[in-house]
Formats: sequence, structure tokens, C-alpha cells
Amino acid sequence: MSRTFWRQSPNPTAATPRTSRDSYGPAVARTAAMLGVDLMGWQRLAADRALEHTGGRPAYREVDLSTDRQCGKSTLVLSVALRKMLASPGSWVTYTSASRLAARRKLLRVWWPLIQRSPLRDKFWVTKGTGSESLECSNGSALLLLSVAEESGHGEEGVDLAILDEAWSLDEAAEAAARPTMATKPDAQIWVTSTAGVPKSVYWRQKVEAGRAAAELGLTDGGVCFIEWAASRDVDVTDEATWPSFMPALDRTISRETVRADLASMPSAEWQRAYCNRWPHESDEGWAVISRDAWMASQL
Repeated sequence: MSRTFWRQSPNPTAATPRTSRDSYGPAVARTAAMLGVDLMGWQRLAADRALEHTGGRPAYREVDLSTDRQCGKSTLVLSVALRKMLASPGSWVTYTSASRLAARRKLLRVWWPLIQRSPLRDKFWVTKGTGSESLECSNGSALLLLSVAEESGHGEEGVDLAILDEAWSLDEAAEAAARPTMATKPDAQIWVTSTAGVPKSVYWRQKVEAGRAAAELGLTDGGVCFIEWAASRDVDVTDEATWPSFMPALDRTISRETVRADLASMPSAEWQRAYCNRWPHESDEGWAVISRDAWMASQL
């Protein structure tokens, strides 16, 4: 597979436009390269837009990233976090996922082995004690795991980067825990990342709806950068020809054979949520006899 092909990416289905501002995106790509990772096209595009800055200050206080599962979000946010830690000595990064156990597994079983195999291994070490897990840097920077409980964030101060992963499983309390810790840092950012959620994923759904609306208007000064790859309702997702348009890591980290096999074996709604980044109400499940649009029209 050529490097040119690897770096190609379908256009986001909804995204804050790229402007002429400088970006730390290339620095993130260089950090990933130190980990032995050549960022895919979609990862480079997301980093370039999310990390635009003016005079060093991020153009966006918040980054909301929505993609299908297993496409490389984890590697991207690790590269973003390490670039921040290395470039800003003494910086604090927090990471929150669906549970502390999930966050711990990500740190110790995925991220740490990757760092250990890289030239960065002499700059970082981990603390593995349950409840105090962290990744620390020789320049005084640190990445801490933050509980989803609202009160857990009140003791931390001066957080430079907060990452809320698997946001479909979180609620407002997770962000409420992170936001106050960033108050004294004008250059801080919060990243909220996830695949489409389930009906109870109200917190993430609101961010997706707001992001799509802002992207459609072309807003670049609202303080939030939104980037999404997802199949729209009018796309026949069973047609393999449509897959590259909304699966940015197809044939890179996700094989076409795997997607095809899961389409044949998984419940349709769950397959669409995982691979098409579609919400349940967008998958038209249960509307085989009469279409959703026809039903809604009949209620007017």
C-alpha cells in the first residue's frame, strides 16, 4: 500500500472548514511518527482543523470528533496529548472514557506499549497504582485518568488538555468535571470524541446536532471545531461502493472483509452504528412496511 493512498481521506460528511490560520496538525503528525505511526489522511485532516491557532492560542476551545469505531481515534488523541505534553513542559492532560477501567486499559494496554517501543520511551513512565494511574514526562508534564464522577475534577487545577472519549456513554457530568479545571488556562482545549450513540446518549447527540448545524453554516469563530464522517439517511449502506465515503479508515485499519462479514452477522442497527456512525433513529430500523417520512407526513 503506497503512502499516498494511506494519506488519502474522504471528505468529512460534516466539518468546520479549514481556514488560513496556522495549525499544530503537522506537529501532531511528527509526534505520531516518533511512535512509529504514519497518520492516515483523515487523522491529519482532523488534527489540522482542530489545532488551528493564532499566535499560539488555539482557535477552538472545544473539538468534537465523530467517526465510526476502530478507525484510529485512539492513536490520534494519544498523538495530540503527547505533542501537548512535549511542547509545553509542566502541562496537565486528563483522559476520561466510558469507565475508569476502560481508561486504565487504554493507557496501560494500548498507549504505554506503543510508547515503550518508540524513541520516546526514555522521556515517559507510567504509574500503575489503581486509582492513581498516570503517564508522566521528564519535563514535568503528566496525563491523568479522570473519573466520570463530577466531583472528581474539582481537585485538579490548571488542566491544559481534557479528552472525553466514548462520549456516547457519558453525560454532562463528565464535561462539568473537566471544564472548571481549565478555567485558568486560556490556551486549554477539550476534545470530545465518539461514535454515534444510543437513544439515551443525549449529551453526545446534542453536540453532534449543534456541530452539524454550525458546519453547514461554515462557522469558524464559534469556539468549537466539529468533524464527522457518517452515512446520511439517503445512503444505501449495504452497497459496498458507498463505504469509502463514510469509513475513513477502510482498507487501512479496517478491512473490507471484516465489514462485509459483520454486515452479514450483526444486527443491522448495531452494524450501522459501529461502521456507518449512524444513530438508531437514522438507520430506519423498523420502518420496512411504511417509511418513516410517510408516517411522519401522515401525522401532520
